[in-house]
Amino acid sequence: MDTLYTKSPMVIKLKKAFYEIFSEERRSTRENLCDLLLSVLCLNGFKSVKHSYDHFMKPVSNNSLNSYYFTLNESKIDIDKWMQNMIKVALSVVPKELSRWLIILSIDDTMVEKYGEHFENRGLLFDHAKHNGSNYLNGHCFVSLMMSIPVFDNGKIRYLSFPVGYRMWTKEKTKLAMAAEMVQEVMKCIGIDRNVCLCCDSWYPKAEITELPIKYSNLALICNVRYDTVLYDLPPAKTGKKGRPKIRGNRLSFDNFKLTDVEGTDYSVGSHRVITNLFGHIPVYAVVTRTKSGTERLFICTKSPDELNFDVTQTDLGKSSLFAKAGMDFLSLTIYSLRWHIEVAYYEQKKFWSLGVYMLRSRIGIERLINLLTVLYAFMTLLPFYDCTFITLSHSSPQQSRFVIGMTIWYELFFATFETAAYPLKMSFLLFQCLVK
Repeated sequence: MDTLYTKSPMVIKLKKAFYEIFSEERRSTRENLCDLLLSVLCLNGFKSVKHSYDHFMKPVSNNSLNSYYFTLNESKIDIDKWMQNMIKVALSVVPKELSRWLIILSIDDTMVEKYGEHFENRGLLFDHAKHNGSNYLNGHCFVSLMMSIPVFDNGKIRYLSFPVGYRMWTKEKTKLAMAAEMVQEVMKCIGIDRNVCLCCDSWYPKAEITELPIKYSNLALICNVRYDTVLYDLPPAKTGKKGRPKIRGNRLSFDNFKLTDVEGTDYSVGSHRVITNLFGHIPVYAVVTRTKSGTERLFICTKSPDELNFDVTQTDLGKSSLFAKAGMDFLSLTIYSLRWHIEVAYYEQKKFWSLGVYMLRSRIGIERLINLLTVLYAFMTLLPFYDCTFITLSHSSPQQSRFVIGMTIWYELFFATFETAAYPLKMSFLLFQCLVK
């Protein structure tokens, strides 16, 4: 790969950026990981390690195919370090003026169907979103964490969202424990000086997850919870009489919430400070939403709106900002809308980034490959703000950025090797293949 590194300015820039993520790895491992990422860029996708090797790495690298398999399956790689380094890169993108603004984390899980029987940890999984006549599929389940950071964009504050890590669920730990461990790894990198908010759907606010806001004073939790969650009013003031004072007030129903119509939407919302068994005796803020059709949902926020450093007037979040504009008590609903970005990332990674198209059979190899593709997906999101030379791609999707950068590498590679006798015919053929795709 020396030809690329010495004669392609784009590759030199990307190599420097990728090395920040793989700084803990040995030089040969870093080189192989960078080769794989460059192949995804130039081939505009990933099909298999062998396909990447045959169509990109073989003509420009002296490494064998087995060396790339060895890197993914056998070498000593710590993907937790990748995630930590990705967080450091992301925090470096946040302007100093926004250092006190809220950083938003989102956790969720997704499933990948695999038909082969030799994939490690493949099993029968329940999928509530399956639409093939059955609620079960054979495959893998991955717990993932997404990060959203504020940046300046044309005078407005925009939140960039990108996944930072995936972990395969092996039934040795619960998904709650795995998600909590990933959040704790991120919080170590973020520190105690920044304000952080964790968003999750109704499956996650229990056990290890509800303990996180207690462990980290700068972490707020905004979650959707089951509509039948028991709510209590705050305990009454002490009377001074003998006996144990009440630790909670009367039980509340949705009828106790005074609803306000949100102009421009079909929602009516209401807020109340409550106590719920999910968080013990700690008061939290409950927000109820009701649509015109009568559908009701319940959301919980562990901090008051005043403690959430989020100015909705400077942030363009579309209709979601209407909730905060209707009243600061409903700011948590506006912030929670950013959790939807993790669903968008699942769609894009499965559709365009080959999240489920892996041929490796070992759990270690699968995890490393998926996190490697996630590193590239995240970089395609951060790159316009990480390096000003890519600023024209600031409003492009990760897929568009991948295509533009990949084609640039092809052009530079073609002209860099045009005068040599070894590569021009092969490079011309590969460039033609890329163009016709």
